[in-house]
Amino acid sequence: MKETAIVVKTAGKIAVVRVEKRPECDGCKACAFRNGKSTVKVRAYNRAGAKAGDRVSVACEKDNRALASFIVYIVPVLLAGAGVAVGAAALRSELWAALLCLAGAALGFCAVFALDKLLARTRGFGMEVTEILHNTEQNPAGAGEKIASQEENDNGTGV
Repeated sequence: MKETAIVVKTAGKIAVVRVEKRPECDGCKACAFRNGKSTVKVRAYNRAGAKAGDRVSVACEKDNRALASFIVYIVPVLLAGAGVAVGAAALRSELWAALLCLAGAALGFCAVFALDKLLARTRGFGMEVTEILHNTEQNPAGAGEKIASQEENDNGTGV
């Protein structure tokens, strides 16, 4: 998914961008528009070096969402299953199997939480500012001609 956004503020390699909702946004849910709002502010990795007020292109790949979902759901289940296996095979007790299942699930959720915090500090699974767009894209048709004629007048080449 690629969207056009406005940079609200920056802090190091992170930019807060304002994304406006389009009809295609209803099926995606990556930006999480809530309560019928038409804009949302999202943190994005500022790879392009944009400044506040810049019009930028941001990207969020859906492949990352699949990987994130896999991590969130599968890691706790695998650790819970490992707890059941250890409790049933090594300790030969249903009580220990149940307790180790719960401990494995809790450990899995803690691992997911820690991984989320680590990825949030780096690039994570979120959005990324890919390029800074020129201001002429946001001007209405013909505005570029006015700017060009003003520059000619300033340089002494125009009328």
